[in-house]
Amino acid sequence: MLRFGLCVFFFLFLPNNVKLLDNGLARTPPMGWMSWGYYMCGDKCKEKPEKCLDEKLILSVVDAFYNEGYQEAGYEYIIIDDCWSEQKRDKNRRLVPDKKRFPRGMRFIADYIHARGLKFGMYTNIAAKTCMLYPGSRGYFDIDAKTFAEWGVDYLKVDGCFVEEDFLNIAYIKLGQHLNNTGRPMVYSCSWPYYIQYIHHKKPDYKAIAPHCNMWRNYHDVYLSWEAVKIIIQHYAEEYGVLSAHHGPGMWNDPDMIIFGTNSLTESQSRVHLAVYVMLSAPILLSCDMSKVTAYEKKLLLNLDLIAVGQDRLGIMAKPHSLEYGVTLWVKRHLPMKGDIYHSYSFAIVNFDSEQHLIHFFPKVYGIDSADGYTVMDVFSGEFLRNVTLHDPMQVTVPPDDVIMYTFFPL
Repeated sequence: MLRFGLCVFFFLFLPNNVKLLDNGLARTPPMGWMSWGYYMCGDKCKEKPEKCLDEKLILSVVDAFYNEGYQEAGYEYIIIDDCWSEQKRDKNRRLVPDKKRFPRGMRFIADYIHARGLKFGMYTNIAAKTCMLYPGSRGYFDIDAKTFAEWGVDYLKVDGCFVEEDFLNIAYIKLGQHLNNTGRPMVYSCSWPYYIQYIHHKKPDYKAIAPHCNMWRNYHDVYLSWEAVKIIIQHYAEEYGVLSAHHGPGMWNDPDMIIFGTNSLTESQSRVHLAVYVMLSAPILLSCDMSKVTAYEKKLLLNLDLIAVGQDRLGIMAKPHSLEYGVTLWVKRHLPMKGDIYHSYSFAIVNFDSEQHLIHFFPKVYGIDSADGYTVMDVFSGEFLRNVTLHDPMQVTVPPDDVIMYTFFPL
């Protein structure tokens, strides 16, 4: 911890040597698609063609975003995760895309994406190898940053496998400097706090991390099950006090991907998954075969009232309140405002119990304060239910593994 403290002191208080991340990006949480959650490594194309990470897959996601309304709803980043490269660098020490799976290279994919008004993301690791043992960036930060910039990358996910704690605490800062130096703005997604906490068993210093990354993973990977989603949501409820303090425009906690389109969730579980993520102001990154997104999942993903809560410019992380066994009320203050005084509020009542619950609560207790009252909208249906005063209670029945979500707009 002493060495970590010295590293942090060095980088925070010697501005002539270290620049903070300065890209002006991710002022709202990024939205898009990432390959890992569903396709994983995706390099066994002969054995598992349905899980092949290749050019055809990436272009199919681009076309789905462009043609099916996702782009208009705010989904813009298409991100290739681990296992995209050849096993060796070229003679100039540059990374090389897998020649069979990406025959026209990454610049071709970037140009295809950019021509449709979307953005391109890629992956590396700060170690010598990636988590799946492909070439990593350690020793090549300058070369790789320039390569990603030349390829037209707009978003870089950077993992932290296989590195010692001392290097971890400086590597993300150094790589961020090299990304800044390219002159190409790239959303910088770090895994710094995850590896500090779960590999090196120390408490992450978010005050030191936040100025150097646009977003960061701080909990385990999601996998394709409802239990995995629940565990992540419960972690964010338990760690709210720590995680909310350094979270907002340009710097986001990342609870990992949305697992729609994988046949893993019921409709009610899908509601919970997306509702809590937007309440958290979390990145919304799908990972799936886009052709397998169900009609109901697509309806949720394109629900602009839901997206508006997640993309609110204030970027406040919803606060959890335990109401009774299995039931949590998440409360988020956001725009629009009335007269620059009274905020709107969203309330998401999440029931993880196996039985339905009849819930009573007074919104005034959780922050609403306009004496003229509020009009209440059901976020999932888009219907305005009724107007309420500061003194009116709310009563709602929440089924098991489900959520009821309301937005209160000041009158």
